[in-house]
Amino acid sequence: MLFDTSPKDNRKDFFDREKEIEKLKELRTPITLVLGLRRTGKSSLIKVSLNELNIPYIYLDLRKFEEESYISYKDFLLELQSEINRLYKRFTSILDFLKSIKGVSVMGNEIRFSWKREKVRFSDLLDMLEESFNKFIIVFDEAQELIKLRGINLTPVLAYVYDNLKNVKIIMSGSEMGLLYDFLKIEDPSSPLFGRFLSTVELKPFARHEAISFLKRGFDEVKIEFKDYDTVYETIGGIPGWLTYFGSVYLDTRNLKISIDKTLDYAKRLILREFENFLKGREVARKRYFVVMRTLVNCGKWSDVKHALEAEEGIEISDSEIHNYLRQLIRHSWIIKEGDRYCPAEPLIGYTFKASAF
Repeated sequence: MLFDTSPKDNRKDFFDREKEIEKLKELRTPITLVLGLRRTGKSSLIKVSLNELNIPYIYLDLRKFEEESYISYKDFLLELQSEINRLYKRFTSILDFLKSIKGVSVMGNEIRFSWKREKVRFSDLLDMLEESFNKFIIVFDEAQELIKLRGINLTPVLAYVYDNLKNVKIIMSGSEMGLLYDFLKIEDPSSPLFGRFLSTVELKPFARHEAISFLKRGFDEVKIEFKDYDTVYETIGGIPGWLTYFGSVYLDTRNLKISIDKTLDYAKRLILREFENFLKGREVARKRYFVVMRTLVNCGKWSDVKHALEAEEGIEISDSEIHNYLRQLIRHSWIIKEGDRYCPAEPLIGYTFKASAF
């Protein structure tokens, strides 16, 4: 059902992303990026595509590390270990390959990875997958979190996959697009991935007509008559996740105002929690970031931000500091730049900071 808020893995439950699904399934390059703002459906797009491709895969959901300041190599290996154990239950033939890898032990029917003296090397696991399968996919969901990874530099390993492994394909999704590109450094001559072409699938928020069609299909599925499509779009915007949440609430309340209010309240709480994660390590500038976001709720120029910050603090703030605040917010997809104006990346981000104190 379209208004089911759980992740989708079937195309019939996924709305109007046919071109994106087909493009992702091509796996045209060794590494494919799936980009889009939060709640645009990246995870569901990947799961639908994996379901249709019917290719063995491991799926590393890095969203669990969003509230962490760093990811240890132990954390990374334990996630891999869990997925390899899931894989082993389906493909027991990989056991002989696994036994030959340094740092891998077999305890009963469970595979264990070591992260100390004889630690498992990720590249050895990739070689095992290359040898074991005609085609294999590794998914890094919200891959920008890998920029926090300590104890291993993944970019040389990714370059090794790109250049040497023919059977292993990598899919990396990212809602903080600037941060993901900073991690990959594909335009940095010193990066192992420099000059590599990565296929990209981008999920954009729905335009008005797409959002209305989405809602119409959702209400048709449950045989509910609904007419206030424009009101919903003008208030909530075109992010599929917010529209899905609105639809699920409306099924319970059958009241437009209550459903919109509940959606706005839920969005505000979730966005503020995500912003608190962004502020970790930036606590000294916490108030300034809130001032910047409140200044830009209806879009604004660089000079507007500078004036607002200086008016708030009563001191001169250097141009370089202003540029850094804006750059960090763009990298993490809180704002976008349109010409000489900076705007919230999506409408409910603007709503959240307009309605929030700091």
